[in-house]
Amino acid sequence: MFEVTPEPHDLARVRFIAADMDNTLLDGEGQLPDGVFERVVALSELGVTFAIASGRPLVTLRALFPRLRSQIVLIGDNGGVISNRDEVIYQAELPVADYQRMVRFANGFGDIPTIVSPDTAYLAERDRSNDEVFATFYYDRTYVEDLATVSAVADKFTIYLPGEDSIPRAEADYEPAFGKDFSVVTSGSVWIDITPKDMDKGGAMRHVSELLGIDTADMMAFGDTFNDAAMLETVGFGYIVANATPGMERYARLVAPSNVDHGVLTVMDQVIAAKRSQLRS
Repeated sequence: MFEVTPEPHDLARVRFIAADMDNTLLDGEGQLPDGVFERVVALSELGVTFAIASGRPLVTLRALFPRLRSQIVLIGDNGGVISNRDEVIYQAELPVADYQRMVRFANGFGDIPTIVSPDTAYLAERDRSNDEVFATFYYDRTYVEDLATVSAVADKFTIYLPGEDSIPRAEADYEPAFGKDFSVVTSGSVWIDITPKDMDKGGAMRHVSELLGIDTADMMAFGDTFNDAAMLETVGFGYIVANATPGMERYARLVAPSNVDHGVLTVMDQVIAAKRSQLRS
């Protein structure tokens, strides 16, 4: 891993930049840092496409980026849905019978499950007391009496664990039960995400590469935790932020400053400078 800045001639190759949100692009208060929009526009003028790659659903990302949704790529549900310039270009699906089985499994532990569809997140009425938490991630929420009866199109099943033990719970319970047939990843300390096999942010990078004609070697990505690992391994310029979860250094060659120090913006500025220098030469 290198904490030094890549050479400008290398950064000038970059044609696509994807950033995770929580603890990566967002600051310590969970807000977008000032200057994001201006940098995205500057990158676009230089032929670089910007993307948000998040575990949040597409409907939430669209609401968070009203000024940019028609200009950027939005990757929601950890790669389950991809929108390019506000047009959905990829949508994965979890089989209904399988996610209903996941609901029953989570209920057996007293955990808090969510079925995530392109338009809404389905939650159990009994878990409405956690709505303030859910509202941060799910712009649209539908509460039902029996979550195991939902039969909507869905691409992700999520378990909320307020005890902040997602990593040991994934390893002890959810990976043995579902890891053979599905991808099971943790997102921070309180979330476990279950998605179709090989549906992750790395797969999203490969889909974008194929659909937009951009080599993964010319892609850059930023992340902080394990649901970002596949993405960082897939692209040519994979960065963890300095505040990344311990163990994430295995998945990236480069380190950006922390989210509170606006590390993503710092590297975006380096790419902009390298691109402009290349144009002048």
